[in-house]
Amino acid sequence: MAADHQAIGEMGAVNGEIASVDAFDELIEAIPRLARMICSAAAAELMEVESDGALKLLSRSGAGVDTTCSRLEVPLGQPMRRLLLTVWAAPGTTLTERDLEQLTAYGSLARAWLARARSNAAIRDAAARDAAILVALREGVLVLDQEGVVRSINHPAERVIGVRRREALGRRLSDIPGLAPLALALVGDDPAHLAEVVRIPNAELVIRAHAYEGGIVATLRGLSSAGPSAWKPQSPGTRYTFDDLIGNDPAFLEALEIARRASQSDAPILITGESGTGKEMFAQAIHNGAPGTPETFVGINVAAIPRGLLESELFGYEAGAFTGARSSGHAGKFEVAGRGTLLLDEIGDMPMEMQARLLRVLQERVVQRLGSTQDILLHARVIATSHRDLQEAIREGTFRLDLFHRLKVVHLRLPPLRERRGDVPLLVEHYLRRFADRFQRTPIHVAPEVMVQLERYEWPGNVRELANLIEGEASLLPPDRNLIRRVPASIEAAGILPLAEVERRAYEQALIRYAGNVATAARALGVSKVTLYNKIRRHRLFRIGPGPVKGQSS
Repeated sequence: MAADHQAIGEMGAVNGEIASVDAFDELIEAIPRLARMICSAAAAELMEVESDGALKLLSRSGAGVDTTCSRLEVPLGQPMRRLLLTVWAAPGTTLTERDLEQLTAYGSLARAWLARARSNAAIRDAAARDAAILVALREGVLVLDQEGVVRSINHPAERVIGVRRREALGRRLSDIPGLAPLALALVGDDPAHLAEVVRIPNAELVIRAHAYEGGIVATLRGLSSAGPSAWKPQSPGTRYTFDDLIGNDPAFLEALEIARRASQSDAPILITGESGTGKEMFAQAIHNGAPGTPETFVGINVAAIPRGLLESELFGYEAGAFTGARSSGHAGKFEVAGRGTLLLDEIGDMPMEMQARLLRVLQERVVQRLGSTQDILLHARVIATSHRDLQEAIREGTFRLDLFHRLKVVHLRLPPLRERRGDVPLLVEHYLRRFADRFQRTPIHVAPEVMVQLERYEWPGNVRELANLIEGEASLLPPDRNLIRRVPASIEAAGILPLAEVERRAYEQALIRYAGNVATAARALGVSKVTLYNKIRRHRLFRIGPGPVKGQSS
């Protein structure tokens, strides 16, 4: 009787310990060790019986195995795997019938534990996989259970319905303010083949629902983008997302990757590049790529606002702050942006006195209206753009070095289109597809000989020029034609290069001819070494010649 109580106690202790092991691999390691606790075994091994009958050691407990000693074997049959537990007695001892009974009972428990661990692992893998799929999908995806409770929602769905994930999970869709019409459409009598338009306060949605045993999976799109193109955000003032940024050029892809990562924080961003390279498109994509529901996007072109009005436009003013001020006062762009994004376009043209005030605002994260002493907390992310070379502007004394470093916590340099000519066909196809979708035309293509000319062209207006040219040529096609066969007149007549390109080529050729020797190249060009170094940085000619630019300090 005492032995039976001891056996029950040992089995209970083993069962309690094994219950705390959840991972399958940890369980494989634990089974031999726990087997030795319930029988007088010196060593134990867990083996896998392979298809050819060979034994593969999975785990072992105890001293080295003496194959001449008494042993017991218990099969632990598992789906897809044949496992065998073997225990050996200590030298000079023998395993008893009681040990066999204990080990057989233990084997039954071990099989159940293994099945549970494998099932749990499969559930975790499935959950992780499903979560990853939801994140990767560009369409909004909303999952409801049979009671209409939100069980899963991905980022595009958050944005299209205007509700954050944490506010939606675990709540009935019908209880979330503004979403009752969507709930009614999704939990109706037969949503299995649903494809209809539903209006909610902030958007019109095209929804398609698929019923399954546990509830409903629905895809959501904004009505304005329910065609072939990707869903566009509902944030006021923006229409570009990362899906609209087209290219395979390494420098472009590097800028795109930095932009994607930067969109997940609120660090200031400086975007530089020639006019037409897509600086505002990147700014909008960064804003729309931020986590959660899109906030306000406010853009201001610094160069387009008279110097005397710029301060009041940015920071606002109180009633009576100056002659002509509104009696109600005026909120500045920093206030209007709230927790969203403020785009300062062409920051290089900001007057020096305004640069000092902007620097203080960015450092202290507070702003004051003109005529007020009250601090207003700054929550907006600031994105600045410039087509100018700001480092050259710093050397010329027209831009502050400290402001430059404050703005370029993250710096994106967008390459001009002439430096990524391989992307021209991709961009042409993109804009032709967008034109055809907008006017519901059959797909439009470009003849190969025309594409060759498009790739050779210098594109002084960069992507903006290409987009406008393609739209113009597509608009001139008769309705019964879908192939652009003629070279656009603006490209055929482009015999004169822009002055900036003429300058770049002159410096490039001089450096190539003199193998990167700056002093010699500068003398040949009739300029100083300082000037040539400035042009090298401006035109990114650092790798001209067989090695680094000679005479350039590291």
